[in-house]
Amino acid sequence: MLGAGAPMAMKNADGSPLIPGIEQLTDMVRDQLAEPYSGAIETLVGHLGLKDGKNLEAVLNYVRLLAALPGTEPVRGVEVSTLAKLDAEICRGIRKNVDITLPSGDTPYQSLALWISAVRRLSPTQIFTTNYDLLAEQALERQRVAYFDGFMGSREPSFDLQAVEEDQLPGRWNLLWKLHGSINWSQDADGNVVRRPADADDDSSALVYPSHLKYDQSRRLPYLAMMDRLKAFLRKPGAVLVTCGFSFRDQHINEVLDQSLRSNPTATVQGLLHGSLDEYEDAVGLATNLPNLILLARDAAVVGTISAPWAEATSAEGDSVPTESDLGDFETFGKLLRDLVGDVAASGAVDER
Repeated sequence: MLGAGAPMAMKNADGSPLIPGIEQLTDMVRDQLAEPYSGAIETLVGHLGLKDGKNLEAVLNYVRLLAALPGTEPVRGVEVSTLAKLDAEICRGIRKNVDITLPSGDTPYQSLALWISAVRRLSPTQIFTTNYDLLAEQALERQRVAYFDGFMGSREPSFDLQAVEEDQLPGRWNLLWKLHGSINWSQDADGNVVRRPADADDDSSALVYPSHLKYDQSRRLPYLAMMDRLKAFLRKPGAVLVTCGFSFRDQHINEVLDQSLRSNPTATVQGLLHGSLDEYEDAVGLATNLPNLILLARDAAVVGTISAPWAEATSAEGDSVPTESDLGDFETFGKLLRDLVGDVAASGAVDER
């Protein structure tokens, strides 16, 4: 499972993240909005706390909740007609800043695709992501890895719930589940969820971030199906889910992990965390109560509900030296996957799991 930290680990030539983090993305979208939408979003951000005001997903959630209220009078100081269009304007801004071409050459996404294609499997590999960019799709396609993401068709693929739920694909096909939607998901005139090119000038709203969608069943459907895939995977005997770049701050996903790991003690989640363990309060709170949730941070880990720093190693000279884990950095994790691909190629091993 890849979180927002995965594309942030990749850097542009100027040192900035390949895909901006949520706070930076919030600022970028707010700065790019034209009137009357820029004034409206500033008004609405003023209603939110300091934390939510810097989170574009929380702002988008608030916009959609207000737009769903009945009546024609202004809501919280914003015209109803402006609220109705602000959703699409924000999504257009998201598309503009998130629709990034995956760099050529050796990237951690490419390493992941190589690792997936390196061995023959009896059941499909499943990739879950909270990101709505298209980097994973680009890597899989460049590596010619067959994958299914819930949509069927060619010219304008539509979401196919039956195909998602039946889950009967050959082992060489892989499954990509986008838990928070995607910049190339939208609705057609009949309300069907379709996949289109991520055109920033498209008038329709991209289907990103699901928590607000209780009022709209057709838009809510893909998110429910994606979360069901995560639940179904974690119900499998011996399931292993590795997370990278995932902060464990998405409470609706944390609830699924908590319930699934409690009901299936043979399943394991291994969380690779970037930075210090004390930066992940929610994750530690879960892991200290779930023996099958393992956290590996730079300076410490939680294993079997016990939190402790890494033991010091001994140098060639007999001195004690600090030990760290940097697997929470997606670049480092990608290099590990690349090394594993080399080991498999050298040994001719076949994974039949």
